[in-house]
Amino acid sequence: MPWLFTLFVSACVTLLPLGNAGAAELRVGFGLTKPPYVLESGKEGLEVEIAEQALAAAGYKMVGLQLPPARGLAMQRAGQLDVLLTVDEGIGGSDHFSEPYIVYQNVAISLAARNLQIKRIEDLALHSVAAFQNAEVILGERFRTLVLNHSQYKEYPQQIIQNNLLYTNRVDVVVGDRRIFRYFSSQLDPKVDVSQPIAIHAIFPPNPRKAVFKDALVRDRFNAGLRTIQGNGVYDAIVKKYAGQQ
Repeated sequence: MPWLFTLFVSACVTLLPLGNAGAAELRVGFGLTKPPYVLESGKEGLEVEIAEQALAAAGYKMVGLQLPPARGLAMQRAGQLDVLLTVDEGIGGSDHFSEPYIVYQNVAISLAARNLQIKRIEDLALHSVAAFQNAEVILGERFRTLVLNHSQYKEYPQQIIQNNLLYTNRVDVVVGDRRIFRYFSSQLDPKVDVSQPIAIHAIFPPNPRKAVFKDALVRDRFNAGLRTIQGNGVYDAIVKKYAGQQ
């Protein structure tokens, strides 16, 4: 019957994700520049693009807002954001958390030629260590206990300094996210030899990151959109785009 065919087509169209022109806009908060996860423009980066494409697959348009972490969390708790990226359930609150959409991986990194034997956090006590700012707080109690009594431990607000220190043999080990390390290696002065092989010591657990949503239905649609882009190759294409910074 013609009317049955018309009804079927209408139902299918209703289920299709909205195009950008008609998509509902969501205010999405995320952190300040942290390449390769968030680039300076606030419109590019591994994390930004994964979230944007997962939301697009769910029928939403992302309106990104770069915010200092404390302000982002305050706005999320005040209901001023639809989504806040890069969180874990330890932030508390009663909003709705997504499935993990990206995994951060902090590691210890040394020059392979040094053949350093670093198999656990406590092994860092034998070496000079350069870490990212607030690593003492972020990396857990075992790491904090170690560095409190470590005379050759220092944190740097600009992570590119860590890379320079390592490649110029002025520090034994750097501690930080592996993708961030790779990114800043590509930004060093050409006189610094970044072709030197490195050793990655996976002494910290992986850190899966989630997004927190004001609305449970939007969260569920995001999860579905994430599965869509993981299945159709979009997710992998974004990761490959930043493969040089892994």
